[in-house]
Amino acid sequence: MIAPLVALLALTPAPVVLAPTEPAPTGVELAWTSGEHNEFAVTWDEAGDVRNKIDTERVDGEPTFIASQFIEPGEPNRVVMNTGLYDTDYKIRVVVVDADGTELSEPAYSPEFDTDRTVPARITSAVPQVDGSVRFSWVPGRYTDSNPGDPLDLPAEDPPRYQPVVTQYGMPDYEPFGPPVRGAGSLVVRGRQVPLNVGLQNFENEWYGYRGASASINGSKLTVKLPSSRPVGGRLTATGKVTELLRSCDLAACDNAEWPTGDRELELQARTSAGGSWQTVATTKSRTDGTYSVTAGFTGTREYRVVAPPVPWVPGDQALAYAETAAMKVSGVSGPADNGGGDDNGGGDDNGGDGGGGGGGGLPITGSPVMWIALAGGLLVLLGVAFATLGRIRRRR
Repeated sequence: MIAPLVALLALTPAPVVLAPTEPAPTGVELAWTSGEHNEFAVTWDEAGDVRNKIDTERVDGEPTFIASQFIEPGEPNRVVMNTGLYDTDYKIRVVVVDADGTELSEPAYSPEFDTDRTVPARITSAVPQVDGSVRFSWVPGRYTDSNPGDPLDLPAEDPPRYQPVVTQYGMPDYEPFGPPVRGAGSLVVRGRQVPLNVGLQNFENEWYGYRGASASINGSKLTVKLPSSRPVGGRLTATGKVTELLRSCDLAACDNAEWPTGDRELELQARTSAGGSWQTVATTKSRTDGTYSVTAGFTGTREYRVVAPPVPWVPGDQALAYAETAAMKVSGVSGPADNGGGDDNGGGDDNGGDGGGGGGGGLPITGSPVMWIALAGGLLVLLGVAFATLGRIRRRR
């Protein structure tokens, strides 16, 4: 079976490659058609009045999927192309073809040209502030021309212009924030709800579209449970949870997605009165599931809160906004000191609330009630002794 197939293949003629029957075009050139730089012309020379096919090819050999153009006999040796290209090096191929599109000549090529858009700025920092604002800074990006001096090269703006932008809350789109800027600089974004993205959008050059750079600022949600009172000289424990708020967007809208924040630095702060300054009395880090527990010595009646300091943005990650819980008063009472109540000190994931378990709530029993309980216990012991004695007497009888 295989032998006849091999013999048949041996008798099959190889494809015939026809020798060129027409001279190849020459002098393929590129030039802008106007000072607006939104179209460029391809021109060439040739020996006769023939049909031509013009293709846009990538220098790296990858397909472009750009439709061929044809020039019929009698038409000028010229085609106009728009600038719907970007960030790739190209060359234009011109060849003579017949009415069916079969190539009749060797191809001719234009000089290679790049379609580089302007380089995005490089954001150097984005730092959430305690007041809810975000300060971010940038420097211009560096550009290296992959094909310097090509026929379509134009001078770049120096320094480059950028449009500061910020995301719209609940929407996937960006909107301008302030006037355009040039070169390096910094801005403060105020009055915007997190999570959000801040950034810079490039101005378009002669090629299609624009580029940009951005930094994500995620929100922070923080809860705490504290007892309503603690023995003076004892320990106070605060428990709660810290959650990260992220933008979750489709093509039409965005929602806030919540994610437990592990290893987040937290501070327990106290002040002596509503008008006093806050002092950090203990620090901790959240667990993997976002929960935390922090304990400090209790010296008397204070107002307390838990604070999540802002986390600056770093490339490849997100910044985290500042968060704080509402001030809560914990009253000092007299009585024996304990260890602060442990992690069951109130529990829950809501803001505030009185203490509860773990010895965190209620007043300790002191004074006269203790004396009467002790006396009652002593009487019960005496009665037990008396009954036991009577029992022994009856058994002797």
